[in-house]
Amino acid sequence: MNFTQLEATIRQAASSVEGKAGIAVDTAEGQIHIHADEPFPSASLIKIPILLEAYRQAQEGRLDLHQPYAVPSGERVGGTGVIHQLSGALRLSLQDLMALMIIVSDNTATNMIIDLIGMGTVNKLSDGLGCGATVLGRKMLDFQAKRNGKDNFTSARDMIIFLKEIVDGSTLKQEAKDAALQLLRNQQFNAKLPARMIGGFSLDKPVLAHKTGELPGTEHDAGILQVNGKTAYIAVLTTDLVDNLPAQQVISTIGKAVFDYLNE
Repeated sequence: MNFTQLEATIRQAASSVEGKAGIAVDTAEGQIHIHADEPFPSASLIKIPILLEAYRQAQEGRLDLHQPYAVPSGERVGGTGVIHQLSGALRLSLQDLMALMIIVSDNTATNMIIDLIGMGTVNKLSDGLGCGATVLGRKMLDFQAKRNGKDNFTSARDMIIFLKEIVDGSTLKQEAKDAALQLLRNQQFNAKLPARMIGGFSLDKPVLAHKTGELPGTEHDAGILQVNGKTAYIAVLTTDLVDNLPAQQVISTIGKAVFDYLNE
């Protein structure tokens, strides 16, 4: 599959979404952007800039990755993740909280990290990177804040910027970059971008480092795909969906197309 065929496949897949789609695919040969700057409800993709900011503060000495924190039962929230199912006397380090936030998209862990780093610092980081569509306006499952008009947003292009920042940006030193990338490689939700890749989510040879996001009527996946010595950045955001399942299949189609393109 050459680049022209890749773009045609992606545009055809995007046109089949029964809702809105924002797509950004960046390769060494070129970029494919479809509504890439349009803001979308971020769902759990907002956890990527949160991860960046947490590692940034840790490398500056403002936070200790290994300090344990109590996880009060009254502050646990449901949705994705496992902390709300665990025992009451739980203590977790910041590193553990970040692992849970990314690998199983734990909402309680995410809220604890937001409390530690400050909501405004994530927005400052986003602004500094030129990610104008990205806003952290509330914590996970804070329905009162949402009723008050506060919400979380991002765009496909912004997600590519955050992912590139993890790989070769100036925000993090190499040790933190490697740690963040490894968490994304350990992602356990693999029904979208990697679903149709051969070895796309192999535990011993991961080729995709990614983070998903989903809400009723919203399906996202964004990641760094490395195949055959080549790299592509992919962000596929969909919302206003009649049914989530077809959008998952569209995202997997795009993931497979990029995989085949890099593997050519």
